[in-house]
Amino acid sequence: LKLPPVDTSCREHLHRSSFHHRPMETDATRLMGDLEPGDAENEAITSVEVALPEVNSVTAPEGARLWRKLAMAMVPLALIAVAYSSRWPWDARPSDAVVAETVELTQSTWWDPVTQCTQMFQHVMHDGLGTVAMGEFDFNTQELKMKHIQTPQQAAKALRDPHTNFVHVGKCGFQNRVVVWLYPDHTGDRSNSFLMANGECQRLATQFLDKEDRADCVAVYRVKSPRWGLAALDHFHGANTITHAVVGGHGSDSTKENGVLVMSRMIYLKGLKSVDSMALVDTLHSKLTMHATVFLDSCYAGINGIAEMFSKKMPEHWIMGGTVSLESYVKVHSTPFDGTAESGPTQVTSEIAEDKVIDPSLKIDMGFGHARGNYVQGMILQPEDGKMVQSKSYYKRGERMVAWLGGKNMGSVTQWLYPSGNGKVLKIGSKVKVLKSFEAFRMETSGTKALAVFSQSLPQGLSGTCVFLHSIGNAPTSGNALITFDLPQDYQDADTTGGAGQTLGALLVLTTDFQHLEIEL
Repeated sequence: LKLPPVDTSCREHLHRSSFHHRPMETDATRLMGDLEPGDAENEAITSVEVALPEVNSVTAPEGARLWRKLAMAMVPLALIAVAYSSRWPWDARPSDAVVAETVELTQSTWWDPVTQCTQMFQHVMHDGLGTVAMGEFDFNTQELKMKHIQTPQQAAKALRDPHTNFVHVGKCGFQNRVVVWLYPDHTGDRSNSFLMANGECQRLATQFLDKEDRADCVAVYRVKSPRWGLAALDHFHGANTITHAVVGGHGSDSTKENGVLVMSRMIYLKGLKSVDSMALVDTLHSKLTMHATVFLDSCYAGINGIAEMFSKKMPEHWIMGGTVSLESYVKVHSTPFDGTAESGPTQVTSEIAEDKVIDPSLKIDMGFGHARGNYVQGMILQPEDGKMVQSKSYYKRGERMVAWLGGKNMGSVTQWLYPSGNGKVLKIGSKVKVLKSFEAFRMETSGTKALAVFSQSLPQGLSGTCVFLHSIGNAPTSGNALITFDLPQDYQDADTTGGAGQTLGALLVLTTDFQHLEIEL
C-alpha cells in the first residue's frame, strides 16, 4: 500500500527556523539512529512508580510606509535538504522510513535554542508560580524517572531533551486548568524536528504566563501513539480542564483528505487502525473547557483531512492547522472574541512566513520519487531613499494557518488576528467607516498588460463596503480586503463624481489598517 509522503522538514526550531527545507533528490529509504539526549542526560534521576489506569479505546462525549506593506518579500537565509520516503508498510513505524538532516547554530545568543526557555523557567521558579517537574515515563512499566531540576538552565535543557517525555510546569493538579501538548517521542521524531526550544517556549509563556490567567499549568507529553496520549490525558487531567491543546507530529502533503499525523504510530482517519485515534480525539474532547482551542502542530494538517476530522469530532471547538509545511515562527495571539461561531476563537495560532507561488503552466516534477512543484517569480516593490525600487523574488509573505469549526473550513486565521477598531471581524458585505486616515491602493491596468497601482489617502468618516477578503483558497495568504469606498462627502454634497466614477472603486486595504475602520452594525 502507498501512503502520502510524510513531510519531515516541518516544525524546524528557532535555532534553525530561518532555514527553508527542501526534499533531497533521492527516494532512498534510510534509517537514522536515535539521537542521544543532551546535557540533561547527566542530571540526577529519581525513580517513581506511578499507577496508570489500563488504557482502553473508549469514547468520551501591525512604520515602514505603505508601499513596504503592500509588497514585501524576503529571500530566505539558506536551504537545507531533507529526505523522506513516500512508502512504507502499513504495519511499520513511519520513523523507520523517514530521515532528516538537522543543523544547530549556537555561535550567538540569537541562535541559542534555550534562551527564552530559561527565562520562562526563571519566571516560574523565582516568582512562585508553581513547580517544575520533568522526567522519563515508561508507559509499559508505569515507572516515572524524575529528573533533578534545580535551576532554570537545567529545566530548559531537560525540556529540549527528546527523551524527556513528561513535563509539568506550574500548579498541575487533576482539576487545574492546563495547556496540554502531545508531541511525538524520540522514536517518532528521528529528525528532531520537535525539539522544544525558543519558538515553543515563547508559545508556552504566552499561554501560561498570560495576563488573562487562562491556565495554571503547562503539561507536555511525548508519546509514541494515540493510545499513549489517551493514557496521559486520562491519568493526569480531569474533564473540562484543558484550555488549549497542541497535537504534534509529522504530516503528509495531501489534498484528498487522506492525510496522516505521525507520532511514532499514526493518527488514522479511517479503518480498523483508526480506533485508537478516534478514542484519543474523543478523550481530548471531554477534557476541553467550553471555549478551548486546538492546534494541530503538523504540516498540512489544515488541508489534508486531519483538522476536518478533529473538527467533526469536537464541533464546538476551534481547530487550527497549516496549509503548508510549518516552521518555528508559530505564535499564539489572544483575541477579543468569545469563542462562539458568531464571534470567533478566543485565541489564534498563527504562522506568518515566506512561501512560494505555484506555476500552473508547468507540470509537476515527479523525477525524484516524489512530487516537486514549479514556481513563478514575482515583482517586489519597496521604498528606498524616497523612490520605489523594484526587485524580483520567488517568495511572498503570508499567513499559513486556517481554522475549522463544526466540521467546516472557516478560512485563514487572519480574520480574527486583525479585528476592526471597534473589535469586530471584517466580513464580505460589512459596512465600514474610516476612523483614522490611512492609505489604501487602487490596483488596475495601464496600457495592454501593465499593472497600475495608485495610493489613495482615505479621510476620516469615509464609508464603504467590503466586497472581498484574501482569506480563502487554503493557501498562505495576506488576509487583505477589497473595499469599495463611497466618494467623499463634499463630492456628494456637490452632486458630482469629479469625472472618475460614482465611487472610489475597490481599494486594497491591508490587514494592519483594519484597526482604522469601524464596522457598522
